Amino acid sequence: MKEKLELLIKQYITLKDLRRTFSFVKPFIRKQWKAYLFIILLLGLDIYLTIAFAKFFGELTDSAIHGGYKQIFSFIPYGGLLIALSIFSSVCYTYCETFATNGVKMDMKNHLFHHVLRLPAGDVSNYRSGELMSHFSNDIHGVDGVIGSNLISLIRLPIIYIVVFIYLANINLTLCLISLIVAPIVAISGVVFGLLLRKNGRLIHSLIGNINGLLSETFHGFQVIRSFTLEKLHYQKYVKQNKELLELELYNAKLRSWYNTGGQIIGSITFMVNLSIGALFVSNGELTVGALLTFLNLVNHLFYPITGFAGLWAGFQRSVAALERVLDILEKLPDIKELPSYSRTIQDVDSIEFDDVTFSYGNNNVLDKFDLNIPTGKMIALVGPTGAGKSTLFTLLQGFYKPQSGEIRLSGKSLKEFSASELRSSIAHVPQDTFLFAGTIRDNLLLARPDVTEKQMVEAAISAEIHDFILSLPKGYDTQIGENGIKLSGGQKQRIAIARAIIKDAPILLLDEATSALDGETEFHVKEALEELMKGRTTIVIAHRLSTIQNADIILVMNNGKIVQRGTHNELINQNGLYRKLNKASYNSKKGSPLALVSKS
Repeated sequence: MKEKLELLIKQYITLKDLRRTFSFVKPFIRKQWKAYLFIILLLGLDIYLTIAFAKFFGELTDSAIHGGYKQIFSFIPYGGLLIALSIFSSVCYTYCETFATNGVKMDMKNHLFHHVLRLPAGDVSNYRSGELMSHFSNDIHGVDGVIGSNLISLIRLPIIYIVVFIYLANINLTLCLISLIVAPIVAISGVVFGLLLRKNGRLIHSLIGNINGLLSETFHGFQVIRSFTLEKLHYQKYVKQNKELLELELYNAKLRSWYNTGGQIIGSITFMVNLSIGALFVSNGELTVGALLTFLNLVNHLFYPITGFAGLWAGFQRSVAALERVLDILEKLPDIKELPSYSRTIQDVDSIEFDDVTFSYGNNNVLDKFDLNIPTGKMIALVGPTGAGKSTLFTLLQGFYKPQSGEIRLSGKSLKEFSASELRSSIAHVPQDTFLFAGTIRDNLLLARPDVTEKQMVEAAISAEIHDFILSLPKGYDTQIGENGIKLSGGQKQRIAIARAIIKDAPILLLDEATSALDGETEFHVKEALEELMKGRTTIVIAHRLSTIQNADIILVMNNGKIVQRGTHNELINQNGLYRKLNKASYNSKKGSPLALVSKS
């Protein structure tokens, strides 16, 4: 039991947590230094008002007891001034504190988004999209405990404690010392409740991330859910997780209420003890009634800083639980320094070379000492069974992943020598699973090259056999297509992706079965456009069907991360190898399509 308690304390009460948290928030707080400085100045006014109001009530009471009517009336303007200053201080503090904390949160979210966009693709793929969204919508908004009023109180509480202690000690040292007896009790209770709140806070933030993940998957997979009648199952999951969240929130509220109630009880007991003893001092003539009233008004501020620090600790623990999840991402090293953007392309690409490249997603190598040299202006087709490593070549060539060993070169220069902007601006990629952004058709086409003219955009759409369809829409190129182009068919989305590749006009073209979602007639016309696009470009095609590779200069047959055959279609079909087996298997499974190939890796 003792060892568990020590482990709990080491886990939740460490200077490492403090250093890690404040070293993270410090740069963001420094950016809002003007607002925080003004808040600190307002704290000085707040401390003055705290003492001034208590003294005002005490002196006003003594004046009333001794019948000093003129003196009583003389206090009225002073009281009005104190009220006006209090209103001014409250309004300014609220605005400045909101400005500072929300400015810090905005900068944190920008920093996190900037970091995520630069992370290696492998790291990002380990997170569910809903979990990442939760970091922005929930975790960063939970850091108030270290950037908001709590941070200001770290400065305010010690100062007000010292000022009030000195002031009250001058009124009556005995009463002042009696009030300090409760300090250790308050401090210990604050630490204990802080530990419990942090542990519960971690569970809350984790569960919210799971809920957001479930919602994200539900909305993205709506058609699949309906197709497999999964509505009830997803609803039950959502209801269950929400119930668990409610239970954790209620437990959190119970901890806070017990802590707050305990503070109120201790405050009430302290007030009653001071009132009783103070009344004796008044009856003995050691205190005036006004002095006792001043003391009672301020005594709460004598132990409030201690309870306040305990409360700060509890709030800090809740915020640390939120920041832990954010810091776990921010501590992952990005693989690029600057965010890529549209850039000039690599000039005169005369070869693409994979030299002794080994790459794995886990323990098993997808590519093992892989060698390949692709000359400029040629069309290379990649075929092979699932998992052969074809798609991996595309991701490596675009710099999404880095090989564990070996090197990839363009025109004899390592990919490491090119910026991400320069490299990816030089490659046009048409994936099999087309992704379109919410917005208009024009928005999605202009992503390829922001400086393209209207004429060039229309010519690309005509070449991709999508222009006539676009004109048939209510707003033409300015028609909204919904999230991921949900208002379009698979073939229409794929043709827009092809038009986007034509607009990009990059020297390297990657086609991942770019016509798989098209009907036969449309494929024939689009194929002509692609052939025109391929002229003068180095083109690599992942193929399933003969229609996309029969005119390829070289067909590479891959298996287990290696090239096992190479040649033209006619050469390979006459060899007793994997290429013939793939076509034969496809013929047996798809009658009337004797030369169709199997799915991509």
